Amino acid sequence: MGYSNQTGVGQFITAFGQGFVQTRIEILLAFLFVIVLIFVFFLAIASQKRKALRVIAVHSRQMFEHLIIALHLDAPEAALLGRLSRSIDKGESLHSLLVSHHVFDACARKMRQQEHSSDTHLDALRLKIGFRMTEPEEVPGSSSELAEGSPVLLVAGSKSRFGGRIVSQGPNAMLVDLDAGSPPLAKDSKLTLYFHNAAGIFSFPTRVTEIMQDAIRLEHSSQITRHQRRKYYRRSEFLPVYLKPLAVGAMPMKTSLIDLGGGGASFQNPKGLFKEGELLEMSFSLEKTALTVLARVLRLSRIGNTIRVKFESLSEKERDLIMSFLFAQSERK
Repeated sequence: MGYSNQTGVGQFITAFGQGFVQTRIEILLAFLFVIVLIFVFFLAIASQKRKALRVIAVHSRQMFEHLIIALHLDAPEAALLGRLSRSIDKGESLHSLLVSHHVFDACARKMRQQEHSSDTHLDALRLKIGFRMTEPEEVPGSSSELAEGSPVLLVAGSKSRFGGRIVSQGPNAMLVDLDAGSPPLAKDSKLTLYFHNAAGIFSFPTRVTEIMQDAIRLEHSSQITRHQRRKYYRRSEFLPVYLKPLAVGAMPMKTSLIDLGGGGASFQNPKGLFKEGELLEMSFSLEKTALTVLARVLRLSRIGNTIRVKFESLSEKERDLIMSFLFAQSERK
């Protein structure tokens, strides 16, 4: 009786265990079922993503058309935008052409390469949209983005150099006031215009489109070349300068500038008194204009007889004054 019970229990366990033993076909079917579930899952995600992209594209198109109306763009300008949109990078929204000057400039570069088209209509469109340089360290995509009031240096031929200042921007040209003593120019004269911002020194070729009293209109250009990658232009200038430590009763000491720029200067260290990190008051004259600025000593030469300082309290008006002076000095060389 005991043996019979044990045999029955053993048979039951064996039968129960065999219920969990799957054949190869069953395993394969289960595996395929999981694969199908994963495929359906990713298919659903892809479908939702495509649907979302279509919705975004529709909204972007609606925004694009709304901005065309809001900016009062005419049919030729809208057609030019359509040609630009063919060069837009994958993933960029259509309306970004009208809200991002980076996207606009990238498409303009591609379109010029593909169509060899003129910059004139692109510059006029860029100006009408309202693109301006918002950050001083950026490289402009066109001369139409230069700020009104910016000092410039104009070069005619190999030797004739004269200064000026941008007065206003127009759709096809900019108005530039010329400094006193500038040489006479003729309409259609070809010039090279140099300008600066915090990203460096740049130039572009241009042409005189109109002669006015003490001013000229210059054709816009997108062929902008960078010449110097320093934050502010600097040149050798041997001018007298007075340095005064920020201490009660301190007396100013006279020394000489070695070079001057929009962000700082170098000069001889009088009696080796100034140390790295020290703040000092710096006074000098640019022709008939006297400047007093706060400067910090950045570094000294190996033997300590030359100091390099960074301006700490320079207004944009004072910086433009320095840059205009340096450009005028370049003109005279």
